Amino acid sequence: MSRYVLLTLFVIFSSEYTFSQADTLNQLDSDEKKTGWWITYLDENLEVLKDSIGATHCMYNYYWQNIYLYRYGEGYGSKKNPIHFPENDTSRLGNYVLLDGKYMTKYKNGNVRSVLSASKGILIEFKKYYPKGQLKFEILYSEECGAPKQHCLREYNKDGSMKYDGHTWLPKKGK
Repeated sequence: MSRYVLLTLFVIFSSEYTFSQADTLNQLDSDEKKTGWWITYLDENLEVLKDSIGATHCMYNYYWQNIYLYRYGEGYGSKKNPIHFPENDTSRLGNYVLLDGKYMTKYKNGNVRSVLSASKGILIEFKKYYPKGQLKFEILYSEECGAPKQHCLREYNKDGSMKYDGHTWLPKKGK
């Protein structure tokens, strides 16, 4: 009987190991540059870190020749504008909280400064607001906008009129 239990455990762990070896996460291209989906580590202000030292959160980020493409601008937190974490900020990836929900910062006047929305570690959208509450810009991360390599970018004037409606910058191959 114990042989069957050991054999079952061996098969389970062997298949788990095989799956992890076939995973396409954290890959380098032929030039040894990050390419594809990588785990990106973030501090308590949701600023991107070079490695996991000091990290509290993480997310999945798409890289193209060492350039991370899931950027969200100047809306991360600070002592002056702390992050308001979602109540469900409990999804984990190892020792880190995986972004999942709406992460908000506010101006001193109480108006929303920025909102970063994520689902299971993948960014969905980022919105930045002027101090008086008008939408300044938004980045939409979706297949319709060309994700994972490109994203829709919309910028607005303070009066609400459209300033720019297009896509984020896409690096050229080999640059």
